Amino acid sequence: MTKLSGLDVNLIVPLHALLQQRSVTRAAKEVGLGQSSMSHALARLRLHFADPLLVPAGRGLALTERAQALTPQVEAAVTQLERVFAPAEPFAPKTTTRQFNLAATDNLELYLMPKLAQVLAREAPSLTVRVHHLPSTWQEELSNGTFDLKLGRKYPIPARFYSEDLAVEEFTCVVRRSHPDSRQRLTIEHYARLSHIVVSPSGAGQSPVDELLGQLGLQRHIAMTVPHFLVAPFIVAQSDFVLTAPAESSDRPIDGIDGCHGKYSCARLVGRP
Repeated sequence: MTKLSGLDVNLIVPLHALLQQRSVTRAAKEVGLGQSSMSHALARLRLHFADPLLVPAGRGLALTERAQALTPQVEAAVTQLERVFAPAEPFAPKTTTRQFNLAATDNLELYLMPKLAQVLAREAPSLTVRVHHLPSTWQEELSNGTFDLKLGRKYPIPARFYSEDLAVEEFTCVVRRSHPDSRQRLTIEHYARLSHIVVSPSGAGQSPVDELLGQLGLQRHIAMTVPHFLVAPFIVAQSDFVLTAPAESSDRPIDGIDGCHGKYSCARLVGRP
């Protein structure tokens, strides 16, 4: 149980005024109370602290030793309360020094971060961005404030989250130039029988491609999973693996590989980032 239980914390405001003004009349005027109400508040404060707090001194009132000791504590408490209940200041990109923590897949880092860096340099030069690997626990870490933003494939999310589509990506297949099947048009059944490499930041082996294949009653052979999009094409260049990935992740030339780009009938699967 909180130590404030049973206390009238509203007394902090008249107490602050009394300590500052050292006058019931002036304290009442400062906080907008009648003089009788302020006198009643002082009586309750004296009872609580077992101390008169204000005592006659010449033609006015003076603080007791107990009241003098309370003054800096009350001042700090009122200042903190004012901060708590003050209206939120509008976000000012030009002057903010906030740090934002993002969780993202590496393909979206490559696609978005250079553009974001240009915008931040112009609009928020003192803001700091920390980009982290996308973990399987990203929903929990968004909830507890570890991450401010998650960039990656679209998933169903709780109502407490806000989501916005950045783009619609088209999937394409990538194989090495000397792949045995690189010059023939494949059926979806043949595609499923090939050895596949899958990019999975969280380590799971399934992807939207597998969901689509499952709807057709097919299951592909996943020979390898890796956590990063950027390494996968280099593995493909040295193997017979097939990579099915968002086109933005595989449209940069890598020595030794070809993109299917419609050559395979399976290469036009559409998904969300």
